[in-house]
Amino acid sequence: FGAAGGYIAGSRALISLLRTRGHASCYSESISPAVLAQIISSMGSIMGVSPALSDASAELASGETYVYPGPAPASSIPAWMDLPPQLKDGSEGKTRLRRLAFNSRYLSRGLQKLGFIVYGHADSPIVPLLLFNPGKMTLFSRLMLARKLPIVVVVVTYPATTLISGRVRFCMSASHTKEDVDLMLTACNEIGDLLDLKHGHIKERWSLEEVIEKAAELVEME
Repeated sequence: FGAAGGYIAGSRALISLLRTRGHASCYSESISPAVLAQIISSMGSIMGVSPALSDASAELASGETYVYPGPAPASSIPAWMDLPPQLKDGSEGKTRLRRLAFNSRYLSRGLQKLGFIVYGHADSPIVPLLLFNPGKMTLFSRLMLARKLPIVVVVVTYPATTLISGRVRFCMSASHTKEDVDLMLTACNEIGDLLDLKHGHIKERWSLEEVIEKAAELVEME
């Protein structure tokens, strides 16, 4: 939520278990007020805010399928937190979610079509690109940073991964434009050829020009 770290999503039973048994919950400090305010405003912007809705807890208790409760009730937002109208009605949040989904799918599937091995789900804004050789990790990062328009990347290797599954993680945002992703794909394509990083098993590779031209088609692929 643009605040701190990540989060775990799961069933009510799982979250309750983690709260009572997880070391991160029992032995760490509570969330700071500033971070909590950021999370609340982010959720309000994504869901939209409306007057209090009917309680969906009864449906959740009796049914096995989660029922999306709709916009967040106004009571869930502190009185002093005045969200702009475009955030409060959820329109800006929906636009950002669509933009983030496009950016994530475009980068992930574009890298795959160029011949790279990409981990994770195509809808995830975290796109891990496999580099394999630990000796190429630092070089990849430096080559990205040395470009005319520097690109800062996060490389992850042993012991966070196995010795031969080192990777670079691209973190996508709704603020990125298609042109930004085009530049990223161009840089990866050039450096990937230089460092011999394209070992993906796909039937047909695309050229960089094809990937950029057919971005909408890539995003719609299953």
